[in-house]
Amino acid sequence: MKTITSEQELTENLITLEYYLVNGNKNQSEKTTSLVKGGTCFVAYQTEKEFRFAPSRFVGYLKNTLDKHDQNSTKHGSHTNQAISKVLSNQPIPNKKLESEYNRYCTNLGISPNNKGAFGHERKFWLLKLDSDFEQNLEIIGEFPEGKIVERKHKARERNSKVTQIAKSNFKTKHGRLFCEICNFDFQEHYGELGKDFIEAHHTIPVSEMKEGDTTRPEDIALLCSNCHRMAHKKRPWLNIYKLKKLRKT
Repeated sequence: MKTITSEQELTENLITLEYYLVNGNKNQSEKTTSLVKGGTCFVAYQTEKEFRFAPSRFVGYLKNTLDKHDQNSTKHGSHTNQAISKVLSNQPIPNKKLESEYNRYCTNLGISPNNKGAFGHERKFWLLKLDSDFEQNLEIIGEFPEGKIVERKHKARERNSKVTQIAKSNFKTKHGRLFCEICNFDFQEHYGELGKDFIEAHHTIPVSEMKEGDTTRPEDIALLCSNCHRMAHKKRPWLNIYKLKKLRKT
């Protein structure tokens, strides 16, 4: 495979990697987190105060995808490292601050970072400061202390998870309708047919607190209105529904 020759081509691969991480199916997400966990050299790209990390052996090949990566029998870090170093005009080096940020990034994604890179080598980093975030992250307002990628992943998890549908079904069977567990707001009561069976699902266990292999249970889902859901995301550790009820002024 050809390697990248410009920062634009590198950026395209960063966007692809983020897509797999956030919106990919289970297999794509697991493969991507495995790449992040197992790498040695990383492009540490910074938007505002947030650091994210992309393994060089993936983002250094031109227009890479997971399928291409799996089928690339000749892939090697020396190829991609040389290409990225040429594009960014510097060599990857150990960096204590970026090592700390990498460990935090892994933890926030629910990955247990390895002590060292592949084959016990010390991790090395290029630093790429982006002028602005990628378009798909701009709508994220950054309420998560863990950053926009984690918030995107959390929202995708809430939106796509089958367990969310089970939680809503169980709640409606028990109560006869869907309403906010904090303030009792009923969308159908206020919006009629438009609001029928609408409620937001809040995963009470953050991605960063889940261990590898953990799955979400219906009882881990809280059903909240939009306002209470936003408030649930405002603090770390997250406030449970009982504490939120106490904080809410009636």
